Amino acid sequence: MNGLADTLTTQQDAVQTAKAFVPGHVTGIFRIFDEYDDPLHCGSTGAGFSVTIGTVTSVSVMDHPSLEITTDYNKQRIDARVTETVVQRLTEEYERTLRVYVEHDSSLHSGVGFGASGAGALGTALALSHLLDHDIEYEKAAEFAHIAEITNHTGLGDVLAQTVGGVEVRVKAGGPGVGKIKNIAYQDTLRAVLAGASGLETSEVLTNPVKRERINVIGDELITSIIKNPSIETLVECSQEFSQEIGLQTPRVEQALDELKGAGFVDSSMVMLGDSVFCLCEENESSVAQGILSRFWSPSEVSVSKIASEGGRLLR
Repeated sequence: MNGLADTLTTQQDAVQTAKAFVPGHVTGIFRIFDEYDDPLHCGSTGAGFSVTIGTVTSVSVMDHPSLEITTDYNKQRIDARVTETVVQRLTEEYERTLRVYVEHDSSLHSGVGFGASGAGALGTALALSHLLDHDIEYEKAAEFAHIAEITNHTGLGDVLAQTVGGVEVRVKAGGPGVGKIKNIAYQDTLRAVLAGASGLETSEVLTNPVKRERINVIGDELITSIIKNPSIETLVECSQEFSQEIGLQTPRVEQALDELKGAGFVDSSMVMLGDSVFCLCEENESSVAQGILSRFWSPSEVSVSKIASEGGRLLR
């Protein structure tokens, strides 16, 4: 049997399914806090924004003598350690053994800095926790996603931001219930033009002592500036300075940002962490920015999105 999906036609009554949607998230600047024993107190301060492109996660379960987890991402079977961590911890918490099938239908490329890992983790946590406990509090369910990201070194602050949506500055590190966010005002006409490809491994950066030290020293000062003056302009200016100072820009990112700046798209910077950039502009300018970025990334790697006004949620 190739997973729970194959059993649906023969054992419909035994199967329970829930769905969740989680927006993508882009970080422009961050500072690492992961020295605590409790992963809920680990995370990052920083700033970024959530986007309406994201991931729909469907979780189907049935009772089984032992835990079995199968995960598909955009119809492809994958080895999904973050998703599996969420499932393992939740089923242990509720002392259940289940056959679990997780299906991520995502508009987010994985490994490019658009919060795909966090979206998948939070979607899995929201959907599965709902099946296990209809009365579970949102914050409690989201904790499982944050813990999975921290323990697998795949993210620090995405999940916290993805529970809220909007444009945000993370003023206190930690997972849901511990970390604190302040939202930054934005116009509904604002669009995010995103271009990205894999090339920077988040776990490699987060575990490299030299890179970590540089990120934290530079991040501290710049994040304080955003907290003092929380605006889109400050967020972008500090993100630009941060990306230049930490020295992780790829040649493609450098060239693309130069082109955008030359064309008047000043609210653009590198995405943390990826061979990726973001450009914030008005809706009527987005096609021009998209065209510029399509000269550096393939058209399938470039997208235009609204800012997501709310965070991850169950779909009825």
